[in-house]
Amino acid sequence: MTFVVNCGSFDTSSNVAHARRPRPTASDRRRCRRIAMVAALYLLAGCSWGRGGPKADNVPRIVWPEPPEQARIELVSVFSGASELGIERSIWTRLANLITGGADVQMVRPTGIAVSSERIAVADPGAGVVHVYDLSRHRAVVLAACRAVALGEPVGVAMLADRIYVSDSARARIDVFDSAGDCEASWELESGSRPAGVAADSSRARLYVADVGAHRVLGFDPQGNVILRIGNRGIDAGEFNYPTWVAVDDAGNLYVTDSLNFRVQIFDPNGTPTGAFGDQGDSSGQLARPKGIGVDRDGHLYLVDALFDAVQLFGRDGRYLMVFGGQGREPGHFWLPSGLAVDHDRIFVADSYNRRVQVFRFLGGGS
Repeated sequence: MTFVVNCGSFDTSSNVAHARRPRPTASDRRRCRRIAMVAALYLLAGCSWGRGGPKADNVPRIVWPEPPEQARIELVSVFSGASELGIERSIWTRLANLITGGADVQMVRPTGIAVSSERIAVADPGAGVVHVYDLSRHRAVVLAACRAVALGEPVGVAMLADRIYVSDSARARIDVFDSAGDCEASWELESGSRPAGVAADSSRARLYVADVGAHRVLGFDPQGNVILRIGNRGIDAGEFNYPTWVAVDDAGNLYVTDSLNFRVQIFDPNGTPTGAFGDQGDSSGQLARPKGIGVDRDGHLYLVDALFDAVQLFGRDGRYLMVFGGQGREPGHFWLPSGLAVDHDRIFVADSYNRRVQVFRFLGGGS
């Protein structure tokens, strides 16, 4: 398939040629560029680019604890963009990047992360966007604005049904996007609010938001109505000192990282406190800068500690079990990690200052 775009040859070597072929105007040049772009579109549409399947794991096998002990956690993969997930750019994205000089959007400072079926959403306040990777459709979408207003500081993200909920800490609101990435609604929070971690309870169609600025956790229905308010500032059960991240288990219990109280608090679906664990320190099982939290089907709690550059595991009763990670840039190491999400036996960790997400697997065995 061949396209020839002729924008005219304006010969000025003689007065006759100059008279017959006037110099191109700015409008002529723009028209020529449009014709060339259309031709390129047809050319690309006639070519076979292929979509590509998921790539093989891009990391060596690393397990915790180290042999000869039985492995409980293994590193599965590391990614910082769509290509590392086996998602290739579409024809139209390739063309747009060719014309504009753009490139694939890479993570800058990922924080919140959510996983639902074959979709992964990563809140990236460093870039002011949310990256959405649809593995089943081999498609990547970037959420950058809601109702013509750019995202300010997207920190947390959750998925409920086919919608994506983004907490914008700078603008004190929750933005709601449909599965195609179009903004449906924006829930404005009260003055002084600073939403951070977000978690979805799919069985109850409920969304929880940690409000750092107001020292509370809010529960919303899918329409944006506040149906639950938990806590205020304090140190007693049910009170918070800068809550940052939240998680929900299969029974609807809520887990809140109560950051500057250096503990995790647990609530039933009605918002009643049912337990807590953790204390400040730098020993195994203690907390220094607790952040993202998640819970698996077996009731294991995974808690990120940014100061330790590690993830600690606890039992359902808050008993310390083990730790994985460590400071560094190599696979399996972290640099100020933040958010965490659990999908079945996979653990996704936002490795913020390494500009990537690392994926681990719980191997089971023992308690």
